[in-house]
Amino acid sequence: MSKISLDISGKISPEHVKAISEIKKTAEALGLKFFIVGATARDFVLSCLYGVKAPRMTLDIDFGVKIKNWESYAKIEAELLKSGRFNQSKAKQRFVFENTIIDIIPFGDISNDENQISWPPEYSVIMNVSGFEEAYQNATTIILNQEPYLEIKVPTLPGLAVLKILSWEHSYPERQKDAEDLLFIMNNYEHTDIMDKFLNERIDLLESESFDYKKTGIRILGQDMAKICNPLTLAEIKDIFMKETSETSNFNLIAHMMGITHEFDDILDLLLKLKQGFFEIK
Repeated sequence: MSKISLDISGKISPEHVKAISEIKKTAEALGLKFFIVGATARDFVLSCLYGVKAPRMTLDIDFGVKIKNWESYAKIEAELLKSGRFNQSKAKQRFVFENTIIDIIPFGDISNDENQISWPPEYSVIMNVSGFEEAYQNATTIILNQEPYLEIKVPTLPGLAVLKILSWEHSYPERQKDAEDLLFIMNNYEHTDIMDKFLNERIDLLESESFDYKKTGIRILGQDMAKICNPLTLAEIKDIFMKETSETSNFNLIAHMMGITHEFDDILDLLLKLKQGFFEIK
């Protein structure tokens, strides 16, 4: 299989290109590292790169910005507002660019030992940013536009899957869409360039799954997720898998994955395959 091009120029709305360009210009002027996360990253990778139709449209863009302290975040806010192109929302992390909602989520040294950030000045709004560091360190660069040239970092699908399962866990029951996105990634991992691994590196695994490409893909996804996790994140996701697939489980994750086209037993089977792959990496 030939390697897929990471150029998705012409596939992104002009407004999104403008918004991302402005954020990138501001972050780079301040010397800050960042990447796109959330459903936008899902669409850029699966829909734009691989032609897999997303289960729902997303109109907002989520950024993860790696910073040391709240003073650095305040500089981002000030620069965006000074440009006159962004308005700030009531939500701590939210800005509006024309008709696009922008969330800018800080991670890195700004978080505590439990990967939480708490927003000043009240420190009552708390977010968990588990997995952000690993997803950023293993991110890939894609081209969004040629004229003017614009490239951006996004998580790989394993990195995005890590973010999704952790976001679901820490926000339950509010974030059903994270569970749905995780299932969407699981169902479509076989349609990416994972085929190279099937045929060149992991033919033994494909044979062990009786040449079931979907289950093999999900198992490899689990392995690829585990490979990028630090020990703390690895342990946390293992706990989620154990809790959500045990005989005594309430199966909350599966319940949030279920739709009119999915049955409980089918999803449990796929989730167990993801768990199997994840636990195969020591």
